[in-house]
This record gives sequence, C-alpha cells and structure tokens, in this order.
Amino acid sequence: MPGRWTLPSSPSVVVTGASSGIGEATAYRFARANARVGLIARREERLLEVARRVRELGGEARVAVADVSDESGVKAAIAEIESAFGGVDVLVNNAGFGLYAPLQSVRRADVERVFAVNTFGALTCIQAVLPGMRRRGRGLIVNVSSIVGKRALPMSGAYAATKYALQGLSDALRVELAGTGVRVSVVCPGYTETEFGRNVIDYGASRSRPRSGVMSREEVAEAIVECARKPRREIVLTGKGRLVVLLQRFAPAVADWVIGRAVRVELPR
Repeated sequence: MPGRWTLPSSPSVVVTGASSGIGEATAYRFARANARVGLIARREERLLEVARRVRELGGEARVAVADVSDESGVKAAIAEIESAFGGVDVLVNNAGFGLYAPLQSVRRADVERVFAVNTFGALTCIQAVLPGMRRRGRGLIVNVSSIVGKRALPMSGAYAATKYALQGLSDALRVELAGTGVRVSVVCPGYTETEFGRNVIDYGASRSRPRSGVMSREEVAEAIVECARKPRREIVLTGKGRLVVLLQRFAPAVADWVIGRAVRVELPR
C-alpha cells in the first residue's frame, strides 16, 4: 500500500515554463533543495542559462526544449527527463500565458491558443508522468492555477476559463488517483511580478491593475516547494485572494460588487 508522502532527499522535478517567471524561480528554489530539475520551455538559450544557474545552486539540471501545446514534443521531453533521472517525483505544471479581452469580441482562435497551453498542455504533461508515478506508487502533481481560477475578473474571462478547467481536472484527478500514492495539489497565486504581462494577448481595453498585494515570483516558488514537502489539496496564496474565494462561495453577489468596484474597466468602442 502507498505510504505517507515524503519528498526524497534528491527529488526529480519537472518544471514547465521554466525559462522565466515563476517557473524559473521554482527551478532555483528546488535546486537549493538538492533537486534534479528537468526544465521545459520553448527558449533553448534561456533554458541553458537557467540550467547553469541551477547547477551553481547545487542542483542537477536537464534541459528539454518543447512547447507544451505540442503533444508529441512534450511526451518526448518528459521521456528524456525520466530516462536521465530514473523517474519523476514532482511535476510542476506552470507553463501558461494570458489573454485580456472583452468576451463580446474575443476571437475563438485566441481562446483556443490559450487553452492549448494553459489547460491541454498541462493535461498532456500529467498524462506523460502518470504511468511512471503509478508504477512507483508515489508522485506529486502541482498545477499552478490562479486566483482567477476561483473567481474570474473582468477582461480575463477567457483566460480564467482555462484556469477553471485546470481546477476541474485537478479535482477529478485527485479522486481518480486515490490510493495510488500519487497526490494532486493546486497552487493559486495572486498578481505576480513576472514577464507574464509582456506575453499576454491584449485587446487594448483599459483595465486597472492591483496597487497592493502583488507577489514576487520567489514567494510563489517558495510556496510551491513547501507544497512539495507537505502537499495540500489547494493553496490560495494571498489574503485578498482568500477573501475573494470566500465571498464567491458564500456571497457571490457581494463578490460581483466588490470586483466591479476594484477592477475598473473601459471597453473599447
């Protein structure tokens, strides 16, 4: 029977979206924990630099260039990492990008692009690591969602839908894997200072940004590694986020009012 989860002394970890932002910071934080880190992203030059830094911090690094929306590329990348490390203990599904657009005019092609990475890409990675995890009777899948995966904000409806879907996949998978020794956790950061905003598909509608409670990528990385040590079903990382989740659960009309006051939107003509 699978026993209680303990993070190995030198865990093998796969991090997607590892070339920048939360993924890069997570790779460095795992390196400090003596981890063997498989780095997956599209930018090879940037990944090689991250790998160099991982090794400087005391970890082992393996670079696998892939776009998570490419199913065959992802499976090949994870197979390569599994072969090098003898398996994967922890998968951190972090790769993703944003879409800021009014739902009245968002293009289907853009919605499909963001789903291909944020949701289907995560699912492909899960399907790639699960056979090995189940054979060994142990493993942890950490899906990086968002506060907007619990409550959508104006102009982020399509992006939020990808995170709602990731929450649903996580909830179902957790029950499907009960008794196998494989755990599933969801981490929900708030607004985080990363390159995320530079890669977003933005339709140009005016939308206010948070003036407080902004997280650093290192804070999110620390929470992910702590989750790897002591897995929890779901972690909402900010006080504001926890408040929004509570309002959405118990007083959704109040949540609508609060969000409408806090996030000012000017729709394009």
